[in-house]
Amino acid sequence: MRAFPIAALLFAISSARGYDPLAAGPDPAQVDRTFPSQVASRAVPVRIFLPENREPAPVILFSHGLGGSREGSNFLGRHWSSRGYVTVFLQHPGSDSEVWRGHTPVDAFAALKRAANVGNRILRVGDVSAVLVALERANANPADELHGRLDMKHVGMSGHSIGAVTTQTLCGERFGSPARPKSLKDPRITAAILMSPSPSERNTPEFSFHAVDIP
Repeated sequence: MRAFPIAALLFAISSARGYDPLAAGPDPAQVDRTFPSQVASRAVPVRIFLPENREPAPVILFSHGLGGSREGSNFLGRHWSSRGYVTVFLQHPGSDSEVWRGHTPVDAFAALKRAANVGNRILRVGDVSAVLVALERANANPADELHGRLDMKHVGMSGHSIGAVTTQTLCGERFGSPARPKSLKDPRITAAILMSPSPSERNTPEFSFHAVDIP
């Protein structure tokens, strides 16, 4: 009677040792696209990595840090996609590499500092929501190369630095004041990974993150 639980435990330990989270699968395909944003004059470049398996796969969106681009952190996208995820790297106009490109170091720093504002934070959130809409349409379009490749019921969000702040906002971080709270939460996002996130600057953690209810 005792042998079975012990054998099961040994099997579980053996299986756990056999799992390697760093092991990469087949190289993913890369697709570069540009999607419309919520602002008429704005467009969002994206880089998409597709896993070898053509079955619908969960989607991970990635928002770059200040002064970055869709090319940043692509090693993560390649690895995640080799493990079976569709990964989508966004480039946010107004807070991307175009802000500092061609400037002297001093001017580039000043330009980046100006770009780190609330307006760009809101535009970034709008970019993500617009890209989600574009992905849903592409997934449903038989003529699109993304047709049927995306599991839009399982969408994760990630980002670095200001990209992490973008992720926090989309996951439900509230801003404004306790008397007039504001939220730009997107319910389509079901999980998140924040890389170098930021605390709330003006409100308590209890107020800011009370509505965040996803892993």
